[in-house]
Amino acid sequence: MNKSERVRAAFSYVFVLFLLPLADRQSEFCQFHAKQGLLLFLTWVLVSFVSWIPLVGGLAVLSMLVVNVIAIVKTLKGEKWAIPFLGQYVQKVNW
Repeated sequence: MNKSERVRAAFSYVFVLFLLPLADRQSEFCQFHAKQGLLLFLTWVLVSFVSWIPLVGGLAVLSMLVVNVIAIVKTLKGEKWAIPFLGQYVQKVNW
C-alpha cells in the first residue's frame, strides 16, 4: 500500500471523515479502517451522553481521544490494528 492510501485510511478516525475512505472500494485496508472508524464514531456518540458526568465523562472522553490518536498513528504506519472491543465487530459491518 502506498502513502496516499494510508492517509486516506487515517481519515477514518477523524469523526465523520470515516466516509472518505469509503470511496476507495478496491482497498481492503481503507475499507477495514472506514468500518472501524464508523464504529468508533458511534462509540463517540454514546460517550457524548455520559460526558457531562464529571469523572466518568472526563475519563471516557480522554480514553476515546487516546484510542483515536493510536488508531491514526498505526494506520499511517500501515498497520491493520483492531481497536480493543470494537475491532471484533468490523466484519459484521456490511456496505
